Amino acid sequence: MNRPSVVLTQPAQRAGVLAESLRARGVDLVCWPMTSIGEVPGLDWPALSATLAGCRWVLLPSPGAIDVVMGALSQRELGWPAAVGVGVIGPGSREALERWRGRLAGLHAVQVLEPRRAPHDADALLAEPELASLSGVDVAVLRRADGREAWLQTLRDRGARLHAVSVYTAGDAVPPPDAEHWIAARAARDAPLAFSVASADAGARLGRFVDGLACAGWARGRPVLTQHPRIAEALVRQGWRRVERHPPGADGLAAAIESI
Repeated sequence: MNRPSVVLTQPAQRAGVLAESLRARGVDLVCWPMTSIGEVPGLDWPALSATLAGCRWVLLPSPGAIDVVMGALSQRELGWPAAVGVGVIGPGSREALERWRGRLAGLHAVQVLEPRRAPHDADALLAEPELASLSGVDVAVLRRADGREAWLQTLRDRGARLHAVSVYTAGDAVPPPDAEHWIAARAARDAPLAFSVASADAGARLGRFVDGLACAGWARGRPVLTQHPRIAEALVRQGWRRVERHPPGADGLAAAIESI
């Protein structure tokens, strides 16, 4: 059975690491980031670092948040403050954090809190007992500029002294110039192909791209691999006909590719 070629649509910071891991497993792939992420302009990182030093927990609700925050601190030679734990949403975020442990001073010994069961998201992180009672506890949430508000209110309701800071932005990205030819060549010979999609927004952008191709009907029928049930439901609504969920992290994605 032929293993499919895979299109990774994650932001470049995440896609590069995934590509390295998957290529080591023999997967043929291309990276078409459908989302671009970057620091919020003008953010005072030394002041933010001082705020984090007074917190018990810093919650990072996506791999993108981890890469931007750790990259910004490292670039400015600001280490991770002692005794400040990190909350992440699941294996993919833990993998992103692990890549920074040996590169950012103070991060190697940090306590990490993550959901023990699926679905791996912010709501599951809030269900962890360490975050059940936060009266008088300083908690920081470093997030996307347009991130969800409801779970921040949950932290306030539990008594946390909350520091919610928008640290990164996410914008539209488009496939590379050779993407149309690349996918058309595979459609012409009906070659195995799958898309890896980690957000509903990326799925929508990818859908608009393939809908403009002569092979749109064929592309819409290729497997779309994602890990979260809410993202899977959104992809189905967007018109993807073969949405398949997989366990989180690089290992989960690799297993899903093997099973196609």
